[in-house]
Amino acid sequence: MKQLKVAIVGCGVVAAKHLRAIQSLKKAYRLCAVVDARPEAAVSLLKRFKLSGGGSSAISVYDTVSTMLEECSPDLVAVTTPSGSHYSIALASLNAGCHVLVEKPLTLDLKEARHLLAVAEQQGLQIAVGHIYRFFPLVGLLRDDLRSGRFGRLFYGDVKVRWGHDQAYYDQAAWRGTWHADGGALMNQSIHALDLMTWLLGQPVERVSGWIDRQAHVMEAEDFGLAMLQLANGVYCQLEGTTNTDPKQQEASFYICGSDGEIRAGIRAGKPYVKVRDRSGRRLTRHYLWRYVKALLRTAGPAGFAQLKNPHTGLYRDLADAISQHRPPLADGRSGLLAVEQVLAIYQSALTGQAVQLPLADFQLQDMSEALPLRPPEKP
Repeated sequence: MKQLKVAIVGCGVVAAKHLRAIQSLKKAYRLCAVVDARPEAAVSLLKRFKLSGGGSSAISVYDTVSTMLEECSPDLVAVTTPSGSHYSIALASLNAGCHVLVEKPLTLDLKEARHLLAVAEQQGLQIAVGHIYRFFPLVGLLRDDLRSGRFGRLFYGDVKVRWGHDQAYYDQAAWRGTWHADGGALMNQSIHALDLMTWLLGQPVERVSGWIDRQAHVMEAEDFGLAMLQLANGVYCQLEGTTNTDPKQQEASFYICGSDGEIRAGIRAGKPYVKVRDRSGRRLTRHYLWRYVKALLRTAGPAGFAQLKNPHTGLYRDLADAISQHRPPLADGRSGLLAVEQVLAIYQSALTGQAVQLPLADFQLQDMSEALPLRPPEKP
């Protein structure tokens, strides 16, 4: 397998997870550049990992993407900037002949997402999206068994994302919680979980009804959203997403009901849990844990256990294999497009007060600020 040169664009909090994954997969990747409009942020990121940039170092520091693409010629560009900038950076990277890994959401606009997929196909390049929930332990095994019918006929799924943030979170950067650069609790905090649930239940989504509100924060977009999605296979999915809950007790929970069993899983205050039962009440969790351990040892060896806390490692490992094998990544560009389409459909339903049929022609977040001004939060 060829070692791929990687450039990270954007040196905020999530960039550290990318760099940690790259360092753990040294046979597959080599960091060649970091890019940030604030060079001090790039230097700080490298120092945190005991690396250095500039000078004679193999890792170059840039303040513009265009200069990096011209001088560094990476094989892969990882985009970890605010959501509103994903399209322009990814497009420039694809046009420069680079594969791209884009943090969620792929874009904030369906036309832009479709254009990225078309360019990647024309160039013979891969797009991966940071839907890291697909790489959580046991997820792959559970999806295989859901597909094989082990849980019988699927009825519905329920996903809750109670990812609390205080006002300071939105105040720390002017783009946070805005329609043009970020979106709200559904597009930002909940899109991971929505992607995972509809992927497990079986896409595509055909019909969406949604409601949004701004209840507790000073921001443009919503801090609370509800939705009901109907999939083509007749399965239903309920979604709740909010940032109004306790920031110290952030949680994402999942429930799937089938005629022959049920799955409960999630993460709360940083602690994951999984409960799997068949319809007779027999617990199957240990069965899945044992299968997962064997599979992890087979694919990653003992070192794989040290990487469980960083699902970006699985994302990067799969992308390297996809590039080498000329196959789509597990979290490919199409998955990113579908997730964006589903959230935009929720927003459109909230805007119109009617259910929305998919596929969606187009809908831009900028439409929301003009047509659906949410009420300001009430003062205590």
